[in-house]
Amino acid sequence: MRMWTLCILAWLILAASAAGCLDREERDETRMMEQVLQESMEAIESELNAISDATEANAALPGADGIEDTAHLLPDLEERLQMFPYGISTLIIGRDGVVRAAVPEDYTDLVGMDLSYQDAVERANTEQMTIVSDVFWLVEGFYGISQSSPIFDADGNYLGYTDITYRPEEMIGRMVEPIIATTRYDIWVIEKGGRVIYDTTADEIGRNIFTDPIYQEPGLQEAFQEIVSRESGLTTYTFWDRNWQEEVRKIALFGTVAVDGAEWRVVVTTYEGAHRDPAAETEAAAKTDADINNMKAFVAEAAAYARDHGREAALSAFNDPEGDFVRGELYIFAYAYDGTTLALPFQPGLVGENRRGIADPYGVLFIDGLCWRAETGGGSIYYVYPDPSAGFGRDLKLSYVQPVDETWFVGSGIYLSGIRAEFSEADRDALVLRVHHAREYANAHGKEEALAAFNDQDGEFGLLDDYIFAYGYDGTTLALPYQPAKIGSERLDFEDRYGVRAVAWEIMVAEEGGGFVYVTHTSPATGLESVKLCYVVPAGPDWLIGSGIYSGI
Repeated sequence: MRMWTLCILAWLILAASAAGCLDREERDETRMMEQVLQESMEAIESELNAISDATEANAALPGADGIEDTAHLLPDLEERLQMFPYGISTLIIGRDGVVRAAVPEDYTDLVGMDLSYQDAVERANTEQMTIVSDVFWLVEGFYGISQSSPIFDADGNYLGYTDITYRPEEMIGRMVEPIIATTRYDIWVIEKGGRVIYDTTADEIGRNIFTDPIYQEPGLQEAFQEIVSRESGLTTYTFWDRNWQEEVRKIALFGTVAVDGAEWRVVVTTYEGAHRDPAAETEAAAKTDADINNMKAFVAEAAAYARDHGREAALSAFNDPEGDFVRGELYIFAYAYDGTTLALPFQPGLVGENRRGIADPYGVLFIDGLCWRAETGGGSIYYVYPDPSAGFGRDLKLSYVQPVDETWFVGSGIYLSGIRAEFSEADRDALVLRVHHAREYANAHGKEEALAAFNDQDGEFGLLDDYIFAYGYDGTTLALPYQPAKIGSERLDFEDRYGVRAVAWEIMVAEEGGGFVYVTHTSPATGLESVKLCYVVPAGPDWLIGSGIYSGI
């Protein structure tokens, strides 16, 4: 099938060339794109099949015991879930739609819940076969996919099904990003109905290419209709570049991944100038306290300007790339508290778009973080973001925000280009598993025993840079094995080297269900200060558990 797809694509490229749709350079480009598309489709298909293999193995676990007593199944379900670092939950759901089992332990409150009203549950119980669902809102609290397999008893009677849930953008990203990392190509993946389930331009994930206002251009809609109406092909269209800076003509080569009822279009695109231009990049000088104070004063000036001149006039000034509010690397951005972009002078394609839920390359929800800081009176956070003054290369950015009024805020940032902020996928996976293991330990042994274990430098959890920390939601330090004098102290107002209130940020993220934050911190292993990517999760109704990985100098 894959060889047949390649043959079709090669024929389409020749046909487009003969029709004069592509010039010689573009023909050469599409031949290179073929290989990237092929590798990407194979990687996605292989992973979907691996998940289905796992759900089928889970479906065989109940055997003659059925699904009414599932306690003995939970360790095996959890072990298979952890095979997929992006996996979020596994449920066993009866043919009546009622949840019989759930892992990890965070989701045990779902047991007994009737989910028969959900289309995905109804479909799984009706079709009674291995299925990759469409994206839908799961009761676990996110838009995701339920990949499931049916459970039968020894006599072949249908009992229900078991699944593995995940966010498709996380799964697909792991498959394709290593393939395109050194290329000039972008990839987006859609369900046949038009929902974007992955895009290298993260702001487009979750949109529908047929209904979202940003895509309502006649030529664009024609190209999208062509993509969904054919299993593979080649087309061109005009849309914003990956940095939302200007509209460009794109070449799009597409194919199909079809596994267990899912039919996804995988689209590889490029355009003239898509590659990063090293000549445009500059070596940034180390940032000083004076630079940070200058940035904060710039934001305060912009906030005052907005209050004095009104929202409309202020946003016009902030969105002018040649205006008074662009000074070297400093520029003013503005957002409404709901995440709607109001000013981005070098990315005009994003103005008017809601960016809540957008993550940087390492999973930090930075728009959510900026909104939180502004809503709490203003302050700073870190994130990795394209630098317009350096060819849109991605660097660690320290941003500072101030509220204008109760509806919107302004901010600016400096790029800490001399500070390394790179974290491997393997290290991030290990971090997540480490924190989840610590939470499971706390659930099994209780808070008091768990905190004693976390604070023991010679114990299971006190392994230098891999140590576990814990805080109460009021900021009380509960576990910090290499700073024992701080146990019991309140650190809600603690600021790191660059003025980021790291503990308060971690608490906010944990209260929202968990996730990633950055902090500058000294490594117990090396004694050197560097950027630390922390992962935190709620451990109970009033405290969190976390750990981190250091980027080095």
